[in-house]
Amino acid sequence: MINNLGPASARRLVPAHAEAPLFDCLRDFVERGQAPFFSPGHKGGRSLDPWFRENIAAIDLNNLPDTDTLHCPSGPIAEAEQLIADAWGASESFMLVQGSTAGNIAMALATLKPGDKVLIQRNAHKSVISGLIQTGAVPVWMQPHWDPDFGLAHGLDALQVDKTLTETRAKAVWILHPTYYGSVSDLLAIKAVCDKHDAILLVDGAHSPHFAFHPDLPIAAERSGAAAVVQSVHKILSGLSQAALLHIDGKRIETGTMRRALQLIQTTSPHFGIMASIDLARRQMATEGEAIMGRTLALARRARHELAAIPGIRLLGREHALGAGRGFFDLDETKLVIGISGIGMDGRHAQSVLNRVYGVQPELGGTDHVLCILTLGNTDEDVDRLVAAFKDMAQEGSDRRAVRTDGRLAVEALRLLPELVIPPRDAFFAEEETVAFDDAIGRIVAEVVTPYPPGIPLLMPGERINTDVASLLKALARADTPISASDPQLDTVKVVK
Repeated sequence: MINNLGPASARRLVPAHAEAPLFDCLRDFVERGQAPFFSPGHKGGRSLDPWFRENIAAIDLNNLPDTDTLHCPSGPIAEAEQLIADAWGASESFMLVQGSTAGNIAMALATLKPGDKVLIQRNAHKSVISGLIQTGAVPVWMQPHWDPDFGLAHGLDALQVDKTLTETRAKAVWILHPTYYGSVSDLLAIKAVCDKHDAILLVDGAHSPHFAFHPDLPIAAERSGAAAVVQSVHKILSGLSQAALLHIDGKRIETGTMRRALQLIQTTSPHFGIMASIDLARRQMATEGEAIMGRTLALARRARHELAAIPGIRLLGREHALGAGRGFFDLDETKLVIGISGIGMDGRHAQSVLNRVYGVQPELGGTDHVLCILTLGNTDEDVDRLVAAFKDMAQEGSDRRAVRTDGRLAVEALRLLPELVIPPRDAFFAEEETVAFDDAIGRIVAEVVTPYPPGIPLLMPGERINTDVASLLKALARADTPISASDPQLDTVKVVK
């Protein structure tokens, strides 16, 4: 540590400054040799171009005459974006160097104005909330289809969207395609409803950059009439972290309008390595995409078959889909939602055991499930280790089992929808105060409060805290559920003054 007494010139550096704790942590993780079932999709560089991988530091450049400029491209960046649009089947595409978060915020800035109503499913990513705060648009929250068997949320029913658009005359509908867990709504049915009401369709497709490249994957939103679609190239394909894309329909959103919005969001010093990884991922998918995704799907199906044969293990599959027009219409089979209640384990404990004991790193552990993301970077050996680990865990005694967390709390959390009193933007910029959580009933919250799982906000800025929500949040906290808030222990909460 640093001795902070006295002027800066007199401060004494202690040996701790010879350490690099974050770097050491990353090095230790890499050297453990985990079987990777998490993002990014290249899985430690396995699917990256060899020259790119070896020269990543050398291409950490700036906006030079030879390299073009992201904010006003006219050379190789412009050419790369034209190729991206052609490969994905969009009229216009933009490279993003700050993830799908930047794309979601830019979509809001390009399409919404203060006071505009927009239909949004409650399990939206928090970057959507950022877009609402920056634009002043007013959300009309819609409950997605809840899955009590797996304790997670899917998408929206088309009839529900139709009814709500009739009642609100909202300007836009903003959906997830797919959810974090790979499930999708009936996109074409929702698009037809949007056309009926002259509402624009915005799509957070962060987990869908591969959909356009294989017929066995769910329908690609960028080829289905959505006004704008954001996708994370790094989550599934061979992009470095923060590599993402934004596709637009030029008939609904003018190119200059979107470029102006992106100029407000993206850095003026973009990482050329990130942009190059997008360019290379496009080349890889445009030339070999169907074959690559065919191999990935085959590997995922093998994993599903072998995991499902283990007593007590079940997987979310296409057989659970609900049919046309419903909030669970199809599934990306490369997302493995592994139900583990049958082996008596809690998801977070199972994730820890997989990592610590078996050298297998899932994406996350939920209440009754573990999520593994299988991509073009995974191998047969990875699947072998995953299956062997679950076989062993299913047979183990109580020494490696945790008391199962009661999933009913998570399911109940998904059913609540607090009253929106003022727009999120007004709540964000309002004068605020921190009060005891027990004294906050009836107050308007000024922050986002999200339990994990299910990872869906129970409170959004501008909503009134009621007794049901407060009681449930307290119960979740007592059950040791991690809660994302200014005070994770929920002793206090920020409210509008």
